[in-house]
Amino acid sequence: MLKEEFRDLKEHISGGIIPATANPWTPGPEYDLVTEDLHDLVEYLTDVDGVKAVIANAHTGETKMQDDETYVEVIEEHVAAAGDTPVFAGVYGESSIEAAKLAQKAKDAGADAAMLLPLDVYSHQIPQEAINHFKYVGETVDMPLINFQFPTWGSAGLPISAHVEICKLPHVIAFKEASFDPVRYDRTVRAVDHVRDDFTLMTGNDTFLKHAYHMGAETGLIGYGNLVPDLHVEKIRAVHENDMERAQEIREQMLPLTNHIFGEPEGRYRARTKAALKMQGIFQYDTILPPQQQISHEEREELRQILDDLGRLEEP
Repeated sequence: MLKEEFRDLKEHISGGIIPATANPWTPGPEYDLVTEDLHDLVEYLTDVDGVKAVIANAHTGETKMQDDETYVEVIEEHVAAAGDTPVFAGVYGESSIEAAKLAQKAKDAGADAAMLLPLDVYSHQIPQEAINHFKYVGETVDMPLINFQFPTWGSAGLPISAHVEICKLPHVIAFKEASFDPVRYDRTVRAVDHVRDDFTLMTGNDTFLKHAYHMGAETGLIGYGNLVPDLHVEKIRAVHENDMERAQEIREQMLPLTNHIFGEPEGRYRARTKAALKMQGIFQYDTILPPQQQISHEEREELRQILDDLGRLEEP
């Protein structure tokens, strides 16, 4: 059962979106964090009514590609820019010991909760290993945690039964389901229904958000939230208010951008997101960390036209 001291935060994050922020870098060979651009992005996002929190150093933030010093600096910049909006942090580390150390650094830097990124050992498909991981980090650091279902090593992820047990743990305030599989998503939502009072169900399925909200997600924790956050909020509110006609209108309005950002290969979404942020005048550079590649000139021109059609293009 959820610790009562975490319940207010669990309730607060329901009913909106939580952008997983992109990190801006100078061009190589330095690849330094551009703190002023990151500050501007966080302020831009948290100024939107319905943005419930921001999460630093998740997959969209290229978190595993940074050193620990930059990891902490990113969180501190989020805290400085977010005002009263909660700041969460992605936490990696291929052992519970390393994850707990990083979670403590995140907590010390001001993070209000930590999302534990899936470990390589999840490919073992042994539920108790994942349950033990959350127990260890929660008991060691004593901060709110977010569970995260995400495909690993060609697998759909952990057995759903593992997520049910993780969601019962006292430190777990939320569950981000991001299998990118509508059938598995539906099975997971049904499996955890009986413990829903003790955690907030989030979706990370950027490509079928309207459907995910309709099927039970209370919140969207999404890298896509860096872009058009106001439309993301309007969409989830329309679904929750059962205004499915309006929700469908917003989905159709956003569909060209959705199809571009998450076109094949989907892993390029980070490069496309940063290119869009530069075109919107939020980032000076659209640098991504190597060995990732920038998008092509053709993709860039297509993205520029899509943003122009949405009325979001600021780059001359």
